[in-house]
Amino acid sequence: AEAAAYSFFPLTFVVPSEYRMFVEEFKRSGGTWIMKPIGRCQGQGIFLFNKLSQISDWRRDHTWKPEDETAAETYLAQRYVDMPYLIGGKKFDLRIYALVTTYNPLRVYLYRSGFARFTSSRFSMRKEDITNTYVHLTNVAIQKHAPGVDRNKGMKWPIRSLRLYLNTRHGELRCPCNHH
Repeated sequence: AEAAAYSFFPLTFVVPSEYRMFVEEFKRSGGTWIMKPIGRCQGQGIFLFNKLSQISDWRRDHTWKPEDETAAETYLAQRYVDMPYLIGGKKFDLRIYALVTTYNPLRVYLYRSGFARFTSSRFSMRKEDITNTYVHLTNVAIQKHAPGVDRNKGMKWPIRSLRLYLNTRHGELRCPCNHH
């Protein structure tokens, strides 16, 4: 029962290998999706879309061929979380590091000093903002180029600061970060 409260991982497909299943789901449910290349970093190649026609360019650019699915660069197509928890109207993600020393039995050590990364712009799902990387992607390599960004203010919080914010905002007992 407790595990269900943390079941928030969005529906994800590996494309091109699961492209047909992805298209079937997209046609059934629509919505906004995000494409992430698995072999790149710093936000390169990531884009949002809400129409299949918006990925037709991706299919051409990545030499996608149904009969030769290995020719295309592998991406994750993931349902976009379009109502995320925001802080100051801005989207953020968490960088939490774990060391897995064994799988059987499972033994995992969490590094206590992770951090939260923030966007420089307020979150919006307006149609004209879907391609605005400063609104949707938290990657520092992207955010540092945002117009008017003040790097001295910082786009990162240590986990301690995030926890303090959540405790202050929601109360220590209601904050899920206090459950051990």
